[in-house]
Amino acid sequence: MKKPIKVLLIILAAVFFGGAGYLFYIQYKINRGDLFEYEGVWYTKEQARELFGPQYYEVESKNTPEEVYVAFREALLRNDKEGALLLMREDKREEYRNAFENKEKFDNWVKRFPESIIKDHVYSNNASYHYLNDADANDREAHPTLFEKNKMGYWEIYGI
Repeated sequence: MKKPIKVLLIILAAVFFGGAGYLFYIQYKINRGDLFEYEGVWYTKEQARELFGPQYYEVESKNTPEEVYVAFREALLRNDKEGALLLMREDKREEYRNAFENKEKFDNWVKRFPESIIKDHVYSNNASYHYLNDADANDREAHPTLFEKNKMGYWEIYGI
């Protein structure tokens, strides 16, 4: 084989294997989560933190779901409905404010809350707990209580 053809084949092989190696390296970074695409642009983790700031799950908790539940229950027992609503996620407050208006339903609802709740699971910014209605022996259903951590690190109730 002529020398120029050998040189050309070696160059083409080097380009091919170099390109394939680069693609495997990029795929490895993507699989590890070090590189990701968002709206057609590729970012590293460091670039994403600089551009988008900390996410909710990166914020340290300033309270616990258990503390929020206890404060919520105590506010309701004192008939401090607005204080209880402040412990809920803002987009749920109006819905529960309307539910609190029926005095008889409200009183029956508050009586069934036990002093503590049972943890189902806690993820980075979501938590699920439940309680059993101790006031009614016929009601053995687990009633869910759902929490979400806001961007300031405070847990809030978004379903009870």
